[in-house]
Amino acid sequence: MTVSREPKSRRRRRRDLLTTAGATLVTGLSGCIDALEGETETDPAADPTGSGDDPAESVAELRPDLTDAGSYRMHQYGPDHVGAAAGTGPTADVEAAWTFREGEDDSYYEIGSPAVVDGTVYVAEGRSVGNDGAETTVYALDGATGEIEWEWTYPGTNSFGGTVVADGTVVQGVGPSVVALEADTGTERWRVDRDLNDEVTVADGTVYAIETTYSGPPTLVAIDLESGHERWTAALADDGTYWPTLPAVADGMVYQGGSELVALSAADGERQWSRDVERPVTGPPTVVDDALYVPVGDGTVAAFDRDGTPRWSQAVESAGQGSGLEPVTSPAVDDGTLYVTNAWQLTAFEAETGEKRWTTETGSNDPPVVADGVVYAGGLNTMEAYDGTDGNLLWRYRSDATSGSGDVAPVVGGAVFFPSGGLHALIEPDEASR
Repeated sequence: MTVSREPKSRRRRRRDLLTTAGATLVTGLSGCIDALEGETETDPAADPTGSGDDPAESVAELRPDLTDAGSYRMHQYGPDHVGAAAGTGPTADVEAAWTFREGEDDSYYEIGSPAVVDGTVYVAEGRSVGNDGAETTVYALDGATGEIEWEWTYPGTNSFGGTVVADGTVVQGVGPSVVALEADTGTERWRVDRDLNDEVTVADGTVYAIETTYSGPPTLVAIDLESGHERWTAALADDGTYWPTLPAVADGMVYQGGSELVALSAADGERQWSRDVERPVTGPPTVVDDALYVPVGDGTVAAFDRDGTPRWSQAVESAGQGSGLEPVTSPAVDDGTLYVTNAWQLTAFEAETGEKRWTTETGSNDPPVVADGVVYAGGLNTMEAYDGTDGNLLWRYRSDATSGSGDVAPVVGGAVFFPSGGLHALIEPDEASR
């Protein structure tokens, strides 16, 4: 496997927006955060737990009921990528009950978006090794304490995607490979070594990954979750700038973004329909009931019927400065409202009509999630919660992260698992006494 030591945030493939645009957006982040005044925030810099108390005491008190809570299994909770949690999350000031890998001294360090299932947190991290090496490690952590239950290391790369857990299996993109591990022990079940994108979707016993060779068009690959055997492949369109997005899967259909929006049969990959939306779809589609919601490369979010018929398209306001390319995130949809971020601006739309409800500046540029009417949005070193009805800030937490981190911060069992220079388990202080 080819050694890679660049952080994932510096290693954008063609599926992402142009690197120059991303660099401009990052430059503007600190200014956007500084402009937000008079709002509650927590600074954990002096105390890794963020609590001001003895870390061991804080950990001992943390008992959110993660085992009985709804799970976070993959990007935006499930293969349809709705982004809505089954339970509630913190609505007032938070503290870090535990932090995994706080203050890692490695400019190449990366922490991924975790999965949280049955009280266990599964997460990958990448780091440099020695002067010119790299490795990725997949961990299972006790959700109440952050202690390691098992770990499995892959040398040669610190490139990886968000962690997925389905049917007792941990599926992880690592470099150009996809691996499957037993969730209870970490034992490797299978490994597929080909030029695969490091983000995957799992649905109904099938792993969906994108093969990203430059010698031909990108290909959607369906892999059997149990055995690792290929089920089918389907060629996808490519315009040379945008790589295909993570697919969404619902009701026997696969919805794929990229230079076009396409629907394929989950059974055999046969194309059902495709739509040219003029600019590429830049994030995974969100499937809710009879609708598809997709972010588009011209700074809009668009809605379609499940047969590809357009419903509406709306421009999304951006707090970015000067890039000209404003990447809208994949939407989260809950109770008739759609939420997206776009270069440090969080916006809510009426899901049925596309009418804007509210917009506010934010420290986030990653896809939001929603739990019981509260919108949670994270960025490189800032995690925030907003009232979903009016966009008012409820709380803000900041880490000391300076390098790339996971894209989504899941809300499970009353806690937020924020990947930012380490993984922070954020709770309201009162929750620790349950």
